[in-house]
Amino acid sequence: MASGGKRRRRAISEPARVTALVLAAGASSRMGRPKPLLPILGRPLLTRVLETVRSIDPAETVVVLGAEADRVRAGVDLRGTTVVVNPEFGEGMGSSIRRGAAAAASTGPLLVVLGDQPFVEAATLEALIQRHASGHAKILIPTFEGVRGNPVLLDRALIPELGSLRGDLGCRALFPGHSADLVEVPVTDPGILIDVDTPEELARLEWTLEGSGPPTAATLRPLVADRLALHREGPVRGLPRGRIVTDVLALATELDHHREPFALATVVSVRPPTSGKPGYKAIIRPGGTVTGWVGGSCTGRVLVAEALESMKDGRPRLIRLSPDAEEGGNPSPGVVTRRLECESGGVMEIYVEPHLPEPELVVIGEAPVAKAVAALGGFLGYRVTVVAPGARPSDFPDGVHWQPDLERLPKLVAPGTFVVVASTGLYDETALKSVLPRSPRYVGLVSSHTRGQAVLEALKESGLPTDQLDALHNPAGLDIAARDPEEIALSILSEITKVRRTAPLPAAEQDATPLSTAPASIDPVCGMEVEATSPLHTTYKGAEYRFCSESCLAKFRRSPARYVSA
Repeated sequence: MASGGKRRRRAISEPARVTALVLAAGASSRMGRPKPLLPILGRPLLTRVLETVRSIDPAETVVVLGAEADRVRAGVDLRGTTVVVNPEFGEGMGSSIRRGAAAAASTGPLLVVLGDQPFVEAATLEALIQRHASGHAKILIPTFEGVRGNPVLLDRALIPELGSLRGDLGCRALFPGHSADLVEVPVTDPGILIDVDTPEELARLEWTLEGSGPPTAATLRPLVADRLALHREGPVRGLPRGRIVTDVLALATELDHHREPFALATVVSVRPPTSGKPGYKAIIRPGGTVTGWVGGSCTGRVLVAEALESMKDGRPRLIRLSPDAEEGGNPSPGVVTRRLECESGGVMEIYVEPHLPEPELVVIGEAPVAKAVAALGGFLGYRVTVVAPGARPSDFPDGVHWQPDLERLPKLVAPGTFVVVASTGLYDETALKSVLPRSPRYVGLVSSHTRGQAVLEALKESGLPTDQLDALHNPAGLDIAARDPEEIALSILSEITKVRRTAPLPAAEQDATPLSTAPASIDPVCGMEVEATSPLHTTYKGAEYRFCSESCLAKFRRSPARYVSA
């Protein structure tokens, strides 16, 4: 993929030479080694990326490292590059771009290359550089079959704005303010859409490429087929029938990747006539938007209501829709019956499964108990963030998110977060002063009862209100006569599990992302909730009524007194 470097170097004029900013500062992988050292077809991931970058002969190359930087230095040839270590890599990609851009000495444009994209072609980098040299664009983005990817080329005039980047959006944070300066550059390189974030992605990549020789566009394209289908525009009727299901599953994968909540609905059985068929799928997102298809308007409205409810309580359910069902007559746990008055008269069963982001667990400290809590929390499916000034990421299990700066604590804690403070007195009070005002769902202090009381007194004197102090679990954990760090961690996660499964979500957490709004009105014929924007409405005795379908409207017009009490 990086062959022909000498020929390409002659094609690039000296004024167009760039600073290549390679971002390789993510957290350690879950595969026993830092992510830049993961083997991709026999070579470390970062090695492959740097080979491609070097082939275009940039004016300079700045490499930003983060977790376990010393191990990466030892495992990858970084000669000829400027290495920057970003201790704040847990804050997101924005912090790495800021530090890397500040270290760049060249006056040319900035080519921002992701260190986990091993198959971007050198020809793609050249296409961005040459397009910049021939025009006035300030942001150049490669596209493959109409879908945007990485790397991104930025004009030098934008470098000052990089100092304000925050979070994990990266260069995308600049796009809204520079839409007139942005140019898409079509390339024939599916590698711009392929990155390696999880063990599953690495396994899929290796399985696809095994025995196929050097990667080519033809061998790589199947790896991005779902993403292309997800973004492809055009009417659904222009796609093969099976593609509808694939699109829904691709969207589910994308939402999971970005930790966005949704519910997946699947038709499991029908009794005709129905518009939905077994296997039809749909995704319902917070706010009620639906992607996919399971049936007509009456079905859709019931589905949205139950899907939103499933995202609130976290429980799947089987919805039975029938014209002769008795409301509230649920035959067994997990089954919901709803009566439909649609003209079709069919019966459907739809399975609704909520997909919610893994709960957040913030572990503060570097004591053995903190390490054990982080390990057990990851095993139980929590998204674990460790805050431990002075410690090393390698001291903790693979897969945790790393943040060495205590001042970042308020940004890491929300009303739904679970927090364990285990700094053995080093910075217990400082951490709790930052955490308790954020009203997390659980805060536990690992200490003796005597030490805990002293901490509480100090916090009280500092001005923290009583309701915040009362929320502190001190000492953390259920009483199971635990002795060693692993047993103490078990007692703490047991207490967290009890809170998670039995205590309601804090009001602030429920209000942060409203899952539904109150209905504007009720269809008088079938009892369905109807939005205020429904075009199906009529007036009877001075009152306006809205309807979910034309059949309900027709029934009402034929005999309004039947549906409206005197």
